[in-house]
Amino acid sequence: MTTFTIDFFELCFLAEACIPPSPIARSMMWSSLIDKHHNAMTKDERERMYEIVTRHYSFKQGIENNNEDCIIFEKRFNPNNQYLIHTNMGGVDSTHLAFEMNGRYCTSTRSSIISDYITLVERA
Repeated sequence: MTTFTIDFFELCFLAEACIPPSPIARSMMWSSLIDKHHNAMTKDERERMYEIVTRHYSFKQGIENNNEDCIIFEKRFNPNNQYLIHTNMGGVDSTHLAFEMNGRYCTSTRSSIISDYITLVERA
């Protein structure tokens, strides 16, 4: 599959157009934004994306209606919900950028860190 490069502002416009609820194709883009593109952005870009999307009327409606995708975006991009999670698994120390959701530290929409391996939690 061909990869296309777009700049940050184009990504922001696309994110706004794909705010849930939306057709399935847009939902897939929204998931990619949360799971893939988040990690490719700088901290400043993530904060700007959060500001742009969360002020949009459709996003606010999604939060009010408990739309799961909007809630996950809120948790993933909210600058006050970012943590550095230090882990030790099998004697190997690692650090992960994560967000808190439902009492767990998550690294994506489908992955969280097993609490038994967490050695330290810091705000990012």
